[in-house]
Amino acid sequence: MIPNESEETMKLTLKLLQNEFTAYQNPQSDKEQDIVQAAEDVFAEVGFTGATTSELAKRAGVTERTLFKYFPSKFDLYKRILSGLLLSTIVPGHMSDLKERLVSLKPNFKDWYISILKARYTAVSKEPKKLKLLLGALLFSKEFSEIFGNLWKTNLYDTSIEAIHYFQEIGQIRKDINANQIVRASFSLGASFLITKFVLAPKLPMDPNEEIETIFEIFYHGITREQ
Repeated sequence: MIPNESEETMKLTLKLLQNEFTAYQNPQSDKEQDIVQAAEDVFAEVGFTGATTSELAKRAGVTERTLFKYFPSKFDLYKRILSGLLLSTIVPGHMSDLKERLVSLKPNFKDWYISILKARYTAVSKEPKKLKLLLGALLFSKEFSEIFGNLWKTNLYDTSIEAIHYFQEIGQIRKDINANQIVRASFSLGASFLITKFVLAPKLPMDPNEEIETIFEIFYHGITREQ
């Protein structure tokens, strides 16, 4: 039976996740590591609400009694998973790589934009369950959404604004459209592409290179200079 979990006990902060990450990196035993690895799959498939402790234990190959020995509640286990997602995958992996690509400006806007989207596709394709975990966490926890949003703005959004200003100044995209609006549209298109491919319709026939080229054409023709 799952212990009661109040809203107060289910609060998340960046500091809490940082503390959890230490435990994520150093599991007490092989059984604990098995539980965490199995939980990543279960939470990615059905989210926090849909996951049951019986299923979590079954997938890890342990009893519920053993599960609760390591994690007193389902949320304690979820916190551990989110710490790994944020601090092992998203920040040092996706965000760090994307930030480097954002500041490494290509000779032209098209090469820059397409190289970024292709890199994100390649990264997500290696671990699509991480995207599902992220989406589930953003929908489940307001606190996690705020933590992720703050990191995203600092590492990616502000950097993207600077890049767009650069391309506006050299005349490759229009100056009469606010850089913030261009960046938001860019992220929305990129995120929608990845979510469609890896979450909504993973079996839908899709050539990623053609898809990315088309996304660029649709996007670019809205911000290029009027002839």
